[in-house]
Amino acid sequence: MANSIPEDFIFRCALYKDIERNVMLKQGCISNDVLVQAFSTQLKNEKNVILTDLYSQILAHLQLDKTSQPGEVNGDFSLRS
Repeated sequence: MANSIPEDFIFRCALYKDIERNVMLKQGCISNDVLVQAFSTQLKNEKNVILTDLYSQILAHLQLDKTSQPGEVNGDFSLRS
């Protein structure tokens, strides 16, 4: 991957926050599954190579986070803000 976001900032970057906000507006709540679906859709539709790399990186971290935090309910991402 040629383009990336520093790991400490993945869940605080504007790209992530924009998708998260759009999911919240559409769904009324945020869960890891819904975010994975939203980023997968963005990745599938994206033509820009840089954004494709960034969406892929965020998606990989969301999927890792999904397996490492099984007790999380309704996307409580307060620790990332």
